[in-house]
Amino acid sequence: MAHILMKIQKKNAMAFGTTCKLSMRMFENGSFPRLLQQLGCCTLLTGTLNFVLRPMEQTKFVGALFAGIIQSPSMLGRLETFKTMVYETQALMGVTTLFGLVYFTFLVGIKIDLAMLLSTKRKTFFIGCFTFIFPLIVNASVSLLMERFIDMDRRMHHSLPNIALVLSLTAFYDTSCVLDDLNLLNSEIGRISLSISFVNGFCSWAILFIVFSLKQFNTLDPRIVMFSWMSKALLFSFVLFFVRPLYLWMIRNTPEGDNLKEGYVILILLLVLVAAFYTEYIGEKALFGAVLMGLVVPIGTPIGASIERKLEVFVTLVLLPAFFIVSCYPVDVFNIRMRNFAIIELLVCIGFFVKLIAVLLPSFYCGMHFPDALSISLIMNCDGIFTLLLMTRLLEMKWLDKESYTVMILTKAWISMVATPLVKRLYDPSRRYAGYKRQSIQDLVGLGELRILACVYDEDTVPGILNFLEAINPVQDCTLCIYVLHLVELVGRAASVLVTHKQRKNRYSSRARNTSEKIINAFHHFEQHNPGFLIGQAFTTISQFSGMYNDVCHLIMDKRAALVIVPFHESVEHPFRLVTQSVLQKAPSSVGILFDHINGSRSIFDVGIKYENVALIFIGGPDDREALTLSMRMAMNSNVNLTVFRLTLSSSDEYVKKTKKDDDVIQDLWDKIMDVDNIMYKQEEVTDGADTACKLKAIETSYDFIMVGRRHDNSSRILLGLDEWCVYKELGVIGDLFATSNSPGKFSVLVVQQ
Repeated sequence: MAHILMKIQKKNAMAFGTTCKLSMRMFENGSFPRLLQQLGCCTLLTGTLNFVLRPMEQTKFVGALFAGIIQSPSMLGRLETFKTMVYETQALMGVTTLFGLVYFTFLVGIKIDLAMLLSTKRKTFFIGCFTFIFPLIVNASVSLLMERFIDMDRRMHHSLPNIALVLSLTAFYDTSCVLDDLNLLNSEIGRISLSISFVNGFCSWAILFIVFSLKQFNTLDPRIVMFSWMSKALLFSFVLFFVRPLYLWMIRNTPEGDNLKEGYVILILLLVLVAAFYTEYIGEKALFGAVLMGLVVPIGTPIGASIERKLEVFVTLVLLPAFFIVSCYPVDVFNIRMRNFAIIELLVCIGFFVKLIAVLLPSFYCGMHFPDALSISLIMNCDGIFTLLLMTRLLEMKWLDKESYTVMILTKAWISMVATPLVKRLYDPSRRYAGYKRQSIQDLVGLGELRILACVYDEDTVPGILNFLEAINPVQDCTLCIYVLHLVELVGRAASVLVTHKQRKNRYSSRARNTSEKIINAFHHFEQHNPGFLIGQAFTTISQFSGMYNDVCHLIMDKRAALVIVPFHESVEHPFRLVTQSVLQKAPSSVGILFDHINGSRSIFDVGIKYENVALIFIGGPDDREALTLSMRMAMNSNVNLTVFRLTLSSSDEYVKKTKKDDDVIQDLWDKIMDVDNIMYKQEEVTDGADTACKLKAIETSYDFIMVGRRHDNSSRILLGLDEWCVYKELGVIGDLFATSNSPGKFSVLVVQQ
């Protein structure tokens, strides 16, 4: 027995020793676990820095670049552990970086809309060209003068013209990422900056193409150059005459509203790898084929949305940090000589101020305000991943030496760190509303024209808005002008767009256009069957939810709307709620949040519903007075029976003194009640918040449409304790009571904020 136990122990010891040896081999030179170890370190460090720097208004590029610098030979790379890890995974990291960059540039190509060049305004086109030509001439001249009059070593002498070239160029996608991080994509200066950078970027890549082509002609055999051009022509033909029609066929075979089929996505990703392999085979960078495959994707189609959902997070958060680590391998501040540092810094500072002047001068000529022009010039000086890609390419070709490369990396990182907070201080989109005379329904003189901006998310939100508009039923002296804004999430494109449908010329995809046209046609059909209504203009904004309020507020000011209607979404985490909250904070007009409290027995597309019994809950305050004014307009429709419920505290003299303005409005209501039969006034006395909730619960089943004000004094005994149970803060206490009600009644609610 003892002999058997000894054998078992011996076998276990041998197995354990074998397992340990295998585990040790896993971390050999160039092993996959070592790669995972470094990738995990990159991702963790990048995410941590982005989290720390975000409150300081820093872009994601700055966080990723500093993560690379921290792991470079300048900092952690001096430690033996990091140095060994970098050495052992260098080859695998290079492959991972290339793989990530291929799909990243493909995603960038998908998001770029080449039609922006044709739609750029003349003034913006002029500024874009000037901001490219002027810095290029000045920087090149300065570099030549420095070469002639300043003593420097041969490597620095060779690098200086290329540094001047990098300082003059601007990448459209880099500007787009900066604006996205600052939440300024669909602001006024955001759209101007994107247009300028698009023109500038187009000129930049044209110059780079010419420079690299001339380099080929000067260094390669003419037959090789001819073969290279024929190979590129073959790639262009393949993309235009096979890939592009294939994309269109996939779109036609994808039902509207559905995502792209998994098989289509896999085929597209394989074709990207094929194009990347082919461009590497003919002597070009793999990124050229990948970006070309993305550029031919029709903008705003299901292809862009599906590919972005599949790749965006993995590529940008897992694979792309590896590129920043690899690109910072040559960064070593301890090898910088002070003389060379001073020369490069002088040229960089000159390039920075030259680009500032290049934006400011034509902007002043075009009548732009100084803070806006300065903000645009600072944005144009912020760099991103494509500038880093260009510098690494020049380093590979030995057009830049490591010392110049290191100084450029550090300087551009600090410029971006300083510029972005300054932009946020200089430009706030909401400041332009400060000097605007805010409109409200109460401010309208007599029964003048009421202008309403109706915001629509999708087809499901249209019937509720149309039913509300029909209940207003304008008479001859009280016309209603409706502006329609279709809100679409920015997916699969880099730049936000505000489309005016009467001036549209295929600016966005047919899929998005069809959805918008269905919504707009519904409003025009409503206009034809309801005299007194006028549908003004229809718009579609394609932007991120976080900045969508900019377009809403811009149209309110431009069209002088007195009321904006925003549909409400009951999902607690839905991004639609972010739009609602932002509009409530920023809108220079009254805001109405509309939602249907409907059970499954009624179809959302039942547009023929008539609001006959309307209730107004009046507690007091400017929002309730605004809601009362709107309800009185609805009561001009003889088919609408309006009941005004005024909630008061029993025997509270103090409360009566506080509501003098409210009493005046109620007195005006009494004067009108004397002449009509469809308005009733009821005063309900309540004791506390619980009594208020019971009284409101009792009227839910008796009315089709209920109007309430949003903001009240929650410390009042009328609402005491109700705010503790409030789920939807943007609806206010009373609106939240109706939104969270389990009543079987079929009614709609409008929450009004003046």
